[in-house]
Order: sequence, then C-alpha cells, then structure tokens
Amino acid sequence: MTKLNCKPGDLAIVVTAHNPENIGTILRVIKAHRDQNALVDFEGQHIWLAEAPRPMTYTVGGKLVRRRRGAVPDAILMPIRGLPGADETLTTKRLEDKVAA
Repeated sequence: MTKLNCKPGDLAIVVTAHNPENIGTILRVIKAHRDQNALVDFEGQHIWLAEAPRPMTYTVGGKLVRRRRGAVPDAILMPIRGLPGADETLTTKRLEDKVAA
C-alpha cells in the first residue's frame, strides 16, 4: 500500500517534471488514469488524469505535444490544501476501495 500525495478533486502544483516547462503548473486532479502504464518513466507509480488551465507539454513518440488534460504521476505533485488538519491523503488501497464502491 503506497501513500499518495493527492486525491481526486485536489488542486496540486507540479514540483518536478520531465518537461521543465510543466514545473509550477497548477492543476486539478480528476481521477485515477485509466492506463497506469501511460508514462514510461513512471512505470509502477500511480498516475492521475489531471486538467490544467494552460496546456502542459508531453513527449509522445519523440514529439512534443501540448494538452490541458492528461496523465500526471502522483510522485511529481504537491497538493494545495486548506488549513492543516486530518490527513487527507489517500493510499492506493483506499483509492481502490473507493473505485470499487
């Protein structure tokens, strides 16, 4: 069971990225990406479907493409949340339980 940085509905900031122009992008985490192997560099890590107000840069088949919505690894995100309080982060186990319900 892996502790995730984000959960669906979170706003998050990209803190590191394969394409440096994505660093600092604020996005909304939508849900678990349907293809958890969508990003070769992050195989075995949790991948979210996320949406940003400005296009993010992806490398697809050796070409750069820009999209507002796409796959983002949890490992490169830092959630933006309100006041400190109860731990709101999900684990992969809790996420699987929510999806199954």
